[in-house]
Amino acid sequence: MTLQTNWNLTKYFFSGLDDPRLQANIDAILPLAEAFAKKYQNIIKTFTTPEQILEYYADYEKMSHDMGTGSVYLSYLQSLDTQNNAVIKKMGELECIFIEASSRLLFISQEWKELGYEKIMAFANNPLLKDYKNALVSKANNLKYILGEREEFVLNEKSRALGVVEGLREELANSYTFEIELDGKKKTVTEEEIRSLRTNPNREIRRKSYESLRQVYNNKQVQITLGNVYAGIVKNWTSDVKLRGYTTVMEPRNTSEELENEVVDMLLQEVQAAFPLYSRFIEAKRKCMKLDEFHTYDVQAPLGSIEKEFNFDQAVKLHLETMADFDSEFHRYSLDMLESGRIDAFPKFGKQSGAFASYRAGEPSFVLLNHTNKLRDVSTLSHELGHATHGHLSQGQKPAVYDSPLSLAETASIFNEMLLSEKIRKELSTEEYKEFLNEKLSDVFATIFRQIQYIAFERRVHEAIFAGQELTYHDFNQMWREEQIRMTGESVIYDVTAENESGWSMIPHIFGSPFYCYAYAFGNILVFALYNRYQKEGQSFIESYKDILRAGGSKRPKDLLAEHGFDITSPTFYRDAIEEIEKMVVEFEGLVE
Repeated sequence: MTLQTNWNLTKYFFSGLDDPRLQANIDAILPLAEAFAKKYQNIIKTFTTPEQILEYYADYEKMSHDMGTGSVYLSYLQSLDTQNNAVIKKMGELECIFIEASSRLLFISQEWKELGYEKIMAFANNPLLKDYKNALVSKANNLKYILGEREEFVLNEKSRALGVVEGLREELANSYTFEIELDGKKKTVTEEEIRSLRTNPNREIRRKSYESLRQVYNNKQVQITLGNVYAGIVKNWTSDVKLRGYTTVMEPRNTSEELENEVVDMLLQEVQAAFPLYSRFIEAKRKCMKLDEFHTYDVQAPLGSIEKEFNFDQAVKLHLETMADFDSEFHRYSLDMLESGRIDAFPKFGKQSGAFASYRAGEPSFVLLNHTNKLRDVSTLSHELGHATHGHLSQGQKPAVYDSPLSLAETASIFNEMLLSEKIRKELSTEEYKEFLNEKLSDVFATIFRQIQYIAFERRVHEAIFAGQELTYHDFNQMWREEQIRMTGESVIYDVTAENESGWSMIPHIFGSPFYCYAYAFGNILVFALYNRYQKEGQSFIESYKDILRAGGSKRPKDLLAEHGFDITSPTFYRDAIEEIEKMVVEFEGLVE
């Protein structure tokens, strides 16, 4: 196997910004929109046969795919170098073109609205349109949120300014550099690298890494700027909530997730009720580390003084062995990703921090990583390749129902992590297993409990601004600290005052995708249920699991999961997962004693 650790975008897209094919793709966007409008304007509202619907979707899907190719390529270039002015400029030009194109296509939603709920639902139940059923049902259910054509035009124009505001936070964050003294020498590192030091065995290095982060994000100018950016984004969101007639500030996200408000509220309530489990874990960890006080910079600390490292080759080996033990199709697709230039593995200045997987109908998946040889990076590799494989398995769906809602999009990624955990666990001594369990519980609390803490903060901010309050970064800092304490109780000592608590400004999702974070919590809880089933049924469960992934967005989460024996409307679904977490905490407490 020959690993390729850089994206080969030339192979799949264009040779560069000056490739004439890229400009031709961009130049074709408006003509594509105009051709579609010429064929379908004043026609959609007159649809009477399923054949017309099939032709419409075939044309719409082809137009959308062709229009999006240049945008996908540029977004990949920008993630590799967020400071590349030529790419930023081209992205800005493209955004203006898309806004113009979408303005020319506003008639689509208006005409579906004129066609009406009853007729659309009749089409949804027509056997000839079974592949598009969920797309049509969603369209029918969302009609009530569509405004008049003039209002939609104004909102579409407003999105131009919002895009600049959202991009500003990302550009600023990716431009920051962080200073830290290591081994007597001052170093300048990326945010990804400074964050990785929060898991260092050396407590002083951990403290310095937190201090370095705070020096940047607590800077008054940064706080004012990011506070105003966030307030603007929330004002725009809550304005849309009012205009479109949603009943709560979270309903737009719940609607796009195809989850009932009651289901999401139940998720939040059940997790928040379990917050005391986190304090138990922290207290056990404090005892194990023999600390008198447990500070924020101790939260992600390893238990031992020696931190196990995994270079990228070792991480790949562990992942591939895990996939080979589980399923040949998962194993093959991971190999394909690793050998074909679709994984970009290592940190670089200007590169987007974190990790992501990207995929769309009819095209292969891509994964971006920032591997720094931590155990967590091994999990990240498996996590993102889970996403990539999910995108691969969903390719059998029509483009209109290809994308899973976010509530299901984390399924394969987290399931991969569970499989990897079991693989690693079998190879550990008792002391190593205690360290492993610490890592595992840290991840569980980060991806379930902390995500719900984020949502609670977001909901408070959005509801306050929805009610007409003016908020600044001072308010955000105070609210963030209050929600932190709600989760941690008195188990953690915070080293900055509430007035200077800038943690919210380091969370990109609350800027770019409000209320996105509960998808992580839901996904983890779902995976506990799936993994329990896998442990009981073994190989016979794998096809059922893959069917869930193959479904893409073709079914509502509640219906899809019910077909496989999971009832997400029942508190038991959430409590069973929390019971599994409590068992892990009890086991950890026992090892510490």
